[in-house]
Amino acid sequence: MANHSLSSARSRRRDNSFFASYSWPLVTIFAYVTMALVAFTPRLVDFVVAGYWGRSATNTFEVAPAALNAHALLGMALIPFFFAQPVLGAMIMRRRDTASLRSKHHALGRALITLAILLSGIGFYLTYVLSVNSGSLTAVIFIFLVALFVILFFTQAMWEARNGRIDRHVDAITCAMIFLALPAAGRLVEAVMRGLSIENTRARDIIPIGFGYQVELVDITVALIAAIPLVLWAIYAIPRGVLSQHPAKLATVAAFFAMPVAAIVAQTLAR
Repeated sequence: MANHSLSSARSRRRDNSFFASYSWPLVTIFAYVTMALVAFTPRLVDFVVAGYWGRSATNTFEVAPAALNAHALLGMALIPFFFAQPVLGAMIMRRRDTASLRSKHHALGRALITLAILLSGIGFYLTYVLSVNSGSLTAVIFIFLVALFVILFFTQAMWEARNGRIDRHVDAITCAMIFLALPAAGRLVEAVMRGLSIENTRARDIIPIGFGYQVELVDITVALIAAIPLVLWAIYAIPRGVLSQHPAKLATVAAFFAMPVAAIVAQTLAR
């Protein structure tokens, strides 16, 4: 298995196509970071004007405003660095003899991973606050899993880099960025739903779905958002030809979708 993975990595390096090169990961990471920039810049403007981050899909903006502000502002502060870091990595791949670039890439990478873990740690705290103050099991599971998977895949990316497995390092970084950008994707989904006159920003809005069952509208939104990592990983991994090398990642993003759906079913049946 190790020899197969090594030969696959070598064949990818020999392949000069766009998807097999480091250009495709660079483009996808830029897309995820741009998604965050588009989704959260209006909220940052609101923060500057009003002094608080604003409403979220849950009631954390009411029960933990300071933590929510810290989480949001730290995330916004990291966005420029998430643009810069993959550029440094791509430059190193093209100019392997540049020791200064490699040193900057390593230093910035360690700083970003540390800050991303701090960001996720605040996310864990927000999950705790939400679990105490909200009856939305789905939202709690969703926020917890996002924070957990950001830490998991950034840790893997650091481990792969330290062991010289650059292809796997790039794939792990891309998967980490998918989950890091997921809150932004959620905001964009919410914006589209509001554009369709569907109000989904309150966890306790409930709609009937027939047969005597009712579902919280925010749970439907969470289910839609939870499917995004599965779609984004497929868009990245299928053209790059890495699905067979990373079955665990495919299983992980599938489980990420399945867990909130299972929570929705449990809440609906118990209601």
